[in-house]
Amino acid sequence: MAATEPRTVLLVEDDLDIRDVLQDVLEAEGYDVIPAANGKQALDFLTLNDPPGADLVILDLMMPMVSGWEVLDRMAGDNRLAEIPVIVVSAVAREKPARAYTFLRKPFTLEMLSRAVRHCLTPPMA
Repeated sequence: MAATEPRTVLLVEDDLDIRDVLQDVLEAEGYDVIPAANGKQALDFLTLNDPPGADLVILDLMMPMVSGWEVLDRMAGDNRLAEIPVIVVSAVAREKPARAYTFLRKPFTLEMLSRAVRHCLTPPMA
């Protein structure tokens, strides 16, 4: 990453062990990570901050309270959130949801995640 301020990743995963490992990996790569245990926490973070406070969302689909599907719908319907790239991670989905930037089927490798995050957060060449 360039010598600019760190990019912020909102990590939405209900499995604490998975969330902790992914957070450790992303922080080791220089990202600021905001963990959320469910979709409600994610939406609260995104909608209560102005600007939303995340450069990228990593989103599990199957979660309690508010599912990842609902988060995708709410983000798509909010102009402030619609442009934030979302990496969907799921063991149940078979293909990339239409509103996701990219999709990783669980189980995935940490290298696959790192590559997807870099791809989402690297500005296109002019």
